[in-house]
Amino acid sequence: MSMMNQEHQQPVFCQSCSMPMLEPEIRGTEQNGERSTDYCQYCYLDGAFTQPDLSIEDMIGICVPHMVEDGMEAAAAEAILQQQLPGLKRWAPNRDRLQPARIGEREAFTIAGIAITTTNADEISGKGRIAELWNHFSNPDLQTQLAAVRMDGDVYACYHNYENGTAGRYDLMAGTRVNPSDIDPGLNLGTITIPAAKYAVFTTETGPLHHVLYRAWEDIWYWFAHSEVERTFSGDFEYYGERAADPSSAQVDIYIAIK
Repeated sequence: MSMMNQEHQQPVFCQSCSMPMLEPEIRGTEQNGERSTDYCQYCYLDGAFTQPDLSIEDMIGICVPHMVEDGMEAAAAEAILQQQLPGLKRWAPNRDRLQPARIGEREAFTIAGIAITTTNADEISGKGRIAELWNHFSNPDLQTQLAAVRMDGDVYACYHNYENGTAGRYDLMAGTRVNPSDIDPGLNLGTITIPAAKYAVFTTETGPLHHVLYRAWEDIWYWFAHSEVERTFSGDFEYYGERAADPSSAQVDIYIAIK
């Protein structure tokens, strides 16, 4: 396994404070001097937490001012941390994490919809665009266009055009499966074809959509950081079928392309 692939598979945020860790030097160190796969240098050095007696409430109090300095409102920063921190490794070390429900091949398919470009760092910090994407996706005019070409009622969120694995920019398209020949060039729709690939498929818990997706992606990053399985970054997607029809009690399958 190459060092580049190892870095791409490590979690992109600290499992203590949720700080993005997109550069190796931000990571803490183990007793042997190696970089930690889980914690940043502010939380963890030489194989131990720098402030071992902190409570989760203490950590929130430490983090909020830094997020405010980055331009976030204090109330929003606190709300994000209250949601994120309880599921992190430091604060929930014994909770059961998702494992792949299955690994298998899938043929290429095309979706049509709308897309944005974002980064994991922006999404974690609250500056992302994914919420904006889904707001636009629900627009009645767009749904009317999709209804004329969609193959079924399912929805996909496809991650592609990765700039640098988990560390860089990527495109995200929200859309539905289509036959490319059915797309009228006059329609205001983008398309992407996800290539045939081998996937590790993770199935979320059932619950509020935003909550179960956040927890699932956290577990996916954690699983790849501690697995010999390598991601290809050729295209990943979330599948919203009948089990995701009710956003207050949803379950989603997440397909991660692997070697």
